[in-house]
Amino acid sequence: MALPENIILSANLKLLEPRLQGREAYAILDSNVQEPRLKALFRPDRIFKIEAGEAAKRMATVETLAARLLDAGADRDALLVGIGGGTTTDLTGLLAALYLRGVACALVPTTLLAQVDAAIGGKNGVNLEGYKNMLGTFRNPEFIYICPPLAETADDRGGIAEMLKTFLICDSAAYARAVVHFSAPLPRCAAERLALIRRAVEIKSNIVEEDFLDEGRRHILNLGHTFGHAIEKHTQGAVKHGDAVAMGIILAAETAVRLDEAEPALVERLKRDFAACGLPTESPVPREALIEAVAKDKKSRAGDVRFVLPVAVGRVIVQPLKPEELR
Repeated sequence: MALPENIILSANLKLLEPRLQGREAYAILDSNVQEPRLKALFRPDRIFKIEAGEAAKRMATVETLAARLLDAGADRDALLVGIGGGTTTDLTGLLAALYLRGVACALVPTTLLAQVDAAIGGKNGVNLEGYKNMLGTFRNPEFIYICPPLAETADDRGGIAEMLKTFLICDSAAYARAVVHFSAPLPRCAAERLALIRRAVEIKSNIVEEDFLDEGRRHILNLGHTFGHAIEKHTQGAVKHGDAVAMGIILAAETAVRLDEAEPALVERLKRDFAACGLPTESPVPREALIEAVAKDKKSRAGDVRFVLPVAVGRVIVQPLKPEELR
């Protein structure tokens, strides 16, 4: 399985420069990015900084950035380069889709979560009234430049959760390798990290290629997210996305056990593995509050919410449930 042509995976940051030469490139840079070599690739007046984190992931930020592009004279030849975590890559993709009815976009994810998940797949969006990604588009960037060393100083937990999620879906061997890698003390093997990132990107890209508009097979990538988004909503972002996804996967596994689709041993294994990797396993949100938030999930149809349930390491099912059935 090979990476898509628009994804460059390299530890060498110098390979990014030729892709920007001769382009009207504007950087959308989040506040956590301090790498001077990235900033040096852009004219200072074409670097637009935004705050990192979910609080910035709203339509008002898109409007502010669009106004700044307009003031800077950005035209249809502009290339918007989102540099940062998942909030930044999501925002940049949506901004590029909307500005002047569409300009080119590229992504340089600088967190593990963005490198293995958020920047991959062409989904762009912002939150609405606390609900995740309610406004958005499907649109692939011109290229995605994944440089693993850029993410080595960031908090890995969100990326670890998303990577384990991806491997839980269809690669039990990679899941086992990831648990060993991320439960090991620092510093960890850089070559193994690169290999795990590559495998996670390959799996997600392959699933997305089969179902770009999220009408069928792509649903499985939502493992842990239905409960996870509900946890984020109820805690008003106090629980970060990766932690919420980890909790959500455990809740999904418990649901599978209640439906006789999985053995109780699966829940115990996941809790043990997640804890070893530094991930939380218990949700702080009352079950009734979770069900209320889940009922408003954007993936619901005709009153049913499509849950992705792990039934074994490397295998999941999609199970529609009504809120009263879940209760």
